[in-house]
Amino acid sequence: MSQSTAIYNAKYYDGTHLWQLSPKQCAFKTYRMKDGTIVALFQGKRGANPEIDFKLRMLVPGLDKTPILPPHTYWVVDLLLKIPQYKKEVREIVQYYIDYYDRIKPFSTVKERNESTLETVEEITKRFSHIEQDYTLSLDFVATVVELFCKNEKLTPGAYWFRTLLFTLRDYIDSKKHYVEVLGAALPGFKR
Repeated sequence: MSQSTAIYNAKYYDGTHLWQLSPKQCAFKTYRMKDGTIVALFQGKRGANPEIDFKLRMLVPGLDKTPILPPHTYWVVDLLLKIPQYKKEVREIVQYYIDYYDRIKPFSTVKERNESTLETVEEITKRFSHIEQDYTLSLDFVATVVELFCKNEKLTPGAYWFRTLLFTLRDYIDSKKHYVEVLGAALPGFKR
């Protein structure tokens, strides 16, 4: 489905911004993916810097659809589905985000967070456009949420879950981890 033909639940998306109803709050950033999926950032309240924290919500097209917090299993399974045909490319993407995670600095102010732009999506979608597959998530969605999860985890010193998940996925690609270990690492509450 293309962006222009996508129809959304009007309770949550007004054509520009995504809304959550309880508590009523407008996203401070809203991104529309090429497949019509909307990814939005809302004020969070967790971690070492709750005033800078943010939470992601996604909304897929459909009059009856509601926003959800995208679990890590979405993007992990999407990349796992691509491995049989594009193992080298998926490994390059995962390594790209491991390196990105290691070099980025956390936001220091709400203004900096709110005015930030996506830094990796254009490069990933251009370099790896050939791995797009029907019936999977769009590559711009995967790149957007992975970048945002990197930025979010960096807000809390000592946080490791997301970074560990990237390493676990890379280890699976390198035949050092089992498929089940990757899925387990993507589940909430995973402890190393």
